[in-house]
Amino acid sequence: MTSRGCCWLAAGLLALAAVVRAGAQEAPPAVVENAGPPPRVFYTAPGQFEVIVSEVADAQPMLALGRSVWSALTGPLGLPPEGFTSPVSVRLVPEKDWNVPAVFTVTVEPAGLVSVRMQWSKETDPVVVRRALVQGLILRQAVAWHAVGPRLTVPLWLEHACTAWSIVREQPSMMDSFQQESAGLAAPPLRALLLWQRGAVESRGWELASLWLFLQLQSEQGPASQWGSWVRGMVGGVAPYEALPRSYSGLWTDPMSLELWWQTAFQHQRRTRALPVMTAEASREWMQDRSRWLGGRDGREVVLDLEELPGLRKELWMRTALKERLDQTRAVLGVIHPYYANAALSMGRLYEAALKGAEGDYAKALADFKRDAFDGRELEDTVGAILDTAPRK
Repeated sequence: MTSRGCCWLAAGLLALAAVVRAGAQEAPPAVVENAGPPPRVFYTAPGQFEVIVSEVADAQPMLALGRSVWSALTGPLGLPPEGFTSPVSVRLVPEKDWNVPAVFTVTVEPAGLVSVRMQWSKETDPVVVRRALVQGLILRQAVAWHAVGPRLTVPLWLEHACTAWSIVREQPSMMDSFQQESAGLAAPPLRALLLWQRGAVESRGWELASLWLFLQLQSEQGPASQWGSWVRGMVGGVAPYEALPRSYSGLWTDPMSLELWWQTAFQHQRRTRALPVMTAEASREWMQDRSRWLGGRDGREVVLDLEELPGLRKELWMRTALKERLDQTRAVLGVIHPYYANAALSMGRLYEAALKGAEGDYAKALADFKRDAFDGRELEDTVGAILDTAPRK
């Protein structure tokens, strides 16, 4: 993990000086934006993220990050498959036009529209950017569940946990890195962690503890709704510590047994030496996302054909994106579902050939990738059909 990645909480301290309770329904802080090119608007998908940029080149990485965050948190946050009635609006404000102390702000308007505004430059910490999207998404789900009201909140520990989990889902090898960071750390008291407030020093140990709590609570036996009902109440303003035993009925008998459970769970999660292998569905969706390219053309967002990538390799945004996706593909090889392992390898070779600009190598890599992707989907469907018709014992 890079030093920048390891310090994402330190950066996040600046980012979250604005307390996000949906009582913060006032208008976004005044940001003076100088006259320049008209903003461009892009969407990850209907009802998910709306990205507003001044430079079209900035849209591609933000859209990729938005899709990744949405995919990672769909299950844990119960996000609607069809998207929200209004997306989370994310505006990238050039650094020279930003005059707010916080690196980003998240607000909700009386009509329920959630807006994320972010100071933007090429040096902006990518984990801070990810955290801004996570915070906006949690708040948008809170609005969908409870409507706009003064009690809505984004718990700090949940925000950190969702940010870390989205990183793990995108780069599964980071799980091992987080576990190594946790070695020798003591678990904070559960009550203190759940009541962690913005404005205090944000400890890296508490940040990691948030992830382990997030994973342990979802793994506990019992009704599948217990995690979701607790999160739903929590973002609506219900006291999280007092509500936890009610949602997980019968798991703990008193505060002492609850704390003992948490201290044990912390050690278990940080020591479990198993990378989270992706399901076939998650692997397929990851492949689809990483092989889909968007670009600006005549002032509009268009989907690029894979055949176009080599011709755009000299453009900075394309070279940067190709290198990022190549690194992401390498990182996922150890945990992607076997159905799609060959397709992932082929996609890596495809992006390597695109960077080199070798037409012959690229044409062959593209043909291999299409064949392997088709084979992976065919294998998934065939095995699924067999399992669906197999007799049950």
